[in-house]
Amino acid sequence: MVRVKDINGESIVVDGGWIEKYRLNDLKARAPAQDYVDTQVKQTSRRKRILFGEKEELLNVMVNVGTFMSLMVKAEQQAEVDQLIAELERARSESSN
Repeated sequence: MVRVKDINGESIVVDGGWIEKYRLNDLKARAPAQDYVDTQVKQTSRRKRILFGEKEELLNVMVNVGTFMSLMVKAEQQAEVDQLIAELERARSESSN
């Protein structure tokens, strides 16, 4: 099982043959792993405070499983995102066999 949590309390979980989206630990969406198409990761930044705040580097992660599941995570979580993508690929290949 792989879980990646974002800055807003949402998470995407890959568990066996399922891909699930949670918001504050409540299940909001679920799709079979065989429906996984791809993942897009875009780097972005935002200010922590409105005026003169330091910038925070973020990753926008969009998982395509027929519908889209997205997360906004800190750039330091790049390794977790890579692990999520690897698990999505593995789960898709296992479920299609």
